[in-house]
Amino acid sequence: MELSSDEMQAVRDSWKRAKEREIGKHILQALIERKPQFKDYFGIHVDEKSDDVFSCREFQLQSHRIQNFLDTAVSSLGFCPIGNIHQMAYRIGQIHFYRGVNFGADNWLTFKKVTVESVTNDCGSSGSSVIDLKSVPSIFPSNSSTVVIIGWEKFMSSVIREMKRGFLDEARRNCHDEETRF
Repeated sequence: MELSSDEMQAVRDSWKRAKEREIGKHILQALIERKPQFKDYFGIHVDEKSDDVFSCREFQLQSHRIQNFLDTAVSSLGFCPIGNIHQMAYRIGQIHFYRGVNFGADNWLTFKKVTVESVTNDCGSSGSSVIDLKSVPSIFPSNSSTVVIIGWEKFMSSVIREMKRGFLDEARRNCHDEETRF
């Protein structure tokens, strides 16, 4: 699942456009809209009277964290070994363990889908902003929007894989129950 040089360039180029739109906010907003439990995962708590989740301090902080991580990771693509990006993602997975952010597979898939859709929103020439990859033929046409989407899919898959691995390794290190010890 290594990214080709064209895919890396497409990811970097699309990221430049996306970060100008404060993409971290769009990603987090879409996560919360699709699965409201993401508010709890990210520590976003607002009182019942104020349902303006998207302007609260915690929302702003978490959206900046998402954007800053992706900015660092994407900016490193092609300039640093991919292992450096994987180490960052692994460390974030470890941090998730200590903060009690235990995502199920469905939430990881949602995070990946939302990120890819949000970042690639303006990459296509068609009017559709959401691209269902299941409907794309198995032999991809070589247009620029397809390269961007494939690049982001591969990139986010590797990042999420390492985050999950970091979480699991940390859980194993901290498991003190003999029945579940690895």
